[in-house]
Amino acid sequence: MPELLRINGNPLIGLYMRVTEDAAILGVNDRRVKSLLKNNLGVDVVVTTVAGSELVGALVAANSNGAVVSHHVLEREIKKLSKYFDIDVVETNMTCFGNILCLNDSGGLIHPDAKKSLISKVEKALEIDVNPGTIGGIKTVGMAACVTNKGGLLNPNTSEWEMKRVKKSLNIEPVVGTVNFGGDMVGTGVVANSKGYIAGEDTTGFELGVIEDALGFHEVVL
Repeated sequence: MPELLRINGNPLIGLYMRVTEDAAILGVNDRRVKSLLKNNLGVDVVVTTVAGSELVGALVAANSNGAVVSHHVLEREIKKLSKYFDIDVVETNMTCFGNILCLNDSGGLIHPDAKKSLISKVEKALEIDVNPGTIGGIKTVGMAACVTNKGGLLNPNTSEWEMKRVKKSLNIEPVVGTVNFGGDMVGTGVVANSKGYIAGEDTTGFELGVIEDALGFHEVVL
C-alpha cells in the first residue's frame, strides 16, 4: 500500500524533505515521517533546518554525489548535513536550490535564468551535466517534477519539447500527472527514490496509479 502523509497539516510534503538514493534531509523532527522514510525509501535520515528554515525540500538540491545549499546555511546545519552528504555551499541570489533544480544521478535541469557560473558550480558539486529549461512552462523545475533514477512525474502541462529535454537530460522516461487532488506542482506533493515513494495525503487513487507508473513501481491501486 502507498503511504500518504501530511506534515504540519500540509499535504505539500516535498517542501519539508529532500531525498536521494541513500539519505534524506528532513526539516521537522517527526518520528512517523522518519520511520516512513527509512522503511519505504530505505534511507538514513538527518533531521535539520537549512538556513534556519524547516522547508529543506525547497532549499537543498541533492543526488548520490552530494548536496548544494546557499551561503545562508548555518554552520551547525552544515555539520549535521556533512555526516550524510558531501556539502557544497554556493553564494548566489537563487537560494532555493531544491526549487530551481530538477535532477537525479544522471543529469539535471535548472531554472533558465541561472547564470553559467552557478550552473558550473552545481555540475562540479553533483558530478552531472545541468541544462537550463522549464517544465510545464515553469522555471522552478524542482517544484514542477518529482524524478528518480528510474522515472519521473512531471507537471501535467509539460510540452512535448520539454518532455524530450527531460528524457535526454536525466536519462528517464517520465510521465505527466498531478498530486493532491489535482495539484500540478508535483514536486511539492511527492518524494521518491528508486526504492519507494511517499505522496501527500490528498492524493487520489487514480493519481497514485499514475505516480507508480511514472516512477517505475507499477503496483495496482484499487
